[in-house]
Amino acid sequence: MIIWIILILVILTGVAFFAINNSALRWLVSGIMVLLTAAAVIALAMNMHSHFGMEKQTVTSTKQVYSILPAQSPIGAVAAKKIGSNDYVLVYKDHANDAKPETHFAPDQKHIVETVKKSAGYKQTDVSNAQVVTKTTRWVYKNNMTKWLFQQKNEDNIISVRHTLEIPQNWLVKSL
Repeated sequence: MIIWIILILVILTGVAFFAINNSALRWLVSGIMVLLTAAAVIALAMNMHSHFGMEKQTVTSTKQVYSILPAQSPIGAVAAKKIGSNDYVLVYKDHANDAKPETHFAPDQKHIVETVKKSAGYKQTDVSNAQVVTKTTRWVYKNNMTKWLFQQKNEDNIISVRHTLEIPQNWLVKSL
């Protein structure tokens, strides 16, 4: 919407400058329109550069996962393959009755920009059941006014998505 406001302000500036016959009034109205246009352009630049009118929001979700070993096994296990400096592709079951474990968090090479924002890892901790904790951080608008002004169609304001597989101390981690 801010783009349309800037366009309208530019048109009004031109109309004020060329259509008003009274010299003092013409300069006054044109000056006000130029200042409003400059303010709108600066607000747009600040939004694009420094996320003016936005704030970071982190949402955490948890999902229980299951061992790659059969349910009768006395211990649990997951498989992990390190990729890059601190990312992992993890293998585990999503449901207790799944026949086969599935691969999770493998990089999507067709959408590399989205992939760069995502990371995954694991840690052994004092939990009774294995779980994936997902922390999603994104830019959100502070209020409806800034959302109305600056929101663009299909914008992606995700900063990062961090998946951490938390497994009990007695589980094994199989390297791939």
